[in-house]
Formats: sequence, structure tokens, C-alpha cells
Amino acid sequence: MNLLALNFTYEQILPLILALLLIFILPMIMRRYGLTAEDLTRMILTRFGKQDYGTEAQKLREQKTDRREPYASNGRSGDLKSLVSTLLLFVRRHQLGLVYPGTVTDAQGNTAGLLALLVTRSEVIGFNCFGYGGTITEGKNGGDWNQHMNGVDQPFASPLKGNAQQREILRRVMDADGMQTIPVRVVAVFTSRTLTLETKHPREVFSVDGLIQYLKEQTAQEEDRIDPSAIARQLNGHVTRIRPGKR
Repeated sequence: MNLLALNFTYEQILPLILALLLIFILPMIMRRYGLTAEDLTRMILTRFGKQDYGTEAQKLREQKTDRREPYASNGRSGDLKSLVSTLLLFVRRHQLGLVYPGTVTDAQGNTAGLLALLVTRSEVIGFNCFGYGGTITEGKNGGDWNQHMNGVDQPFASPLKGNAQQREILRRVMDADGMQTIPVRVVAVFTSRTLTLETKHPREVFSVDGLIQYLKEQTAQEEDRIDPSAIARQLNGHVTRIRPGKR
């Protein structure tokens, strides 16, 4: 088609040609430099035209990267099952004892809501589990801890206090059954796989991977003081099994 033959002037044709070029070339430029329509508008309004577009596009990408947080999620019930399976393999490999669940009840009717009890050759360890994901930061002066996940901060009660409360119940159960001389402690375990843990108590609060590594190192160094299988059977007699649908 001859536009000149249709009595179009060059002044009328030029904007049309520029518009067609923008339609086809502009998307190519945006894809090359990773620009969005918002970025392009900012570049125009702030008069970036005299500067290097590649440099400005890189700056915009870096700003976006700095603001973006990796997506995180809380733990799920499947994480607890996975932890139990890992503990079972660990126990069999090292010939230790495992009581699952760790819901033992003292004479006053108080139940320790622990996931499981690990019986090593020198002590009993209870696992107090939490499903918080994201970045976990320890509170100051024994106060609430903080969960930062997907741009939101959420305080929660110190797991250290929960460990101490659960240990008291477990200790009373063991003392009442003649296990006064066996050391016992409770540790907190955060089961979410999308977790960053910041704590000054690395022997009391763990991620799943940190816990397994710690148990490997700990059991490799301990002395034979108790019979893990015998103590596990004794503790298993105190477990309160809560049936689904009942409380």
C-alpha cells in the first residue's frame, strides 16, 4: 500500500511509523532488561532517557531483589511424622530407645505434650515441637520470641519456658517410678523446613537438621550408664494415648 498515494503527508505518516516501531520494539526492550510497565513509567517520569537503560534496569532489578523475601510456611503434620521416622532410624542404628508419643501423665493429672522421648545410654530427652516457620528470633530477658515470615512479625511464648514446664512433668513421672537417678531434659524442635533459627541456646532449641546432627555427636561421646530398651519400656507404661476425636 502506498500511503503517499492516499494523500498522506510525511508529517502524518511519521507518527504512524513510530507507533508501529514502539509496538514491536518496546516489548523486546522490556523483556531484555526485565522491565515491567511500572518500571518503564518510572524511567520516563524521572527522565532516565539520557542515561543508560541497561544500567537503570539493573538498578531496578536489584531494588526489587532487596525488597523480596523468600516465601516461607509453617510446619505441617507431615513434618512431625517425618521427624518420628528419622528418630526411629536413628534409634535402630544406634540401639537406643524411643517412646512415641511422649504424652506421659503425672499423679496430679498433668500431661506432658511431647512428640516423643528418646532414651540414650545416659539420659532421657523429650522433644517439645513447634511448627513456626520463617525467621525465629529469641526474645530478650526471657520474654516472648518472634516469628518473622512473609513480611509479618508474630510474637509467641518462649519455648525455653515450655521446655522447663514439660520437663517438670516428665521428671515427676520418672521419680514416681523409681527413675530418680536418670537425667532428663526437654528440648524444643522447630519442624518447618523453611526456617532460619537465631538463638543463644543451641543445646536447647533446634531445627530438625540441627537436632539430628547434635544427637549424632552427643551419642558418640556418651558412656553406657543405663539400658535404653529397659527404660523405654518402663516409660512406655506411662504414655497417655489420645484417640482421634477425643480429648
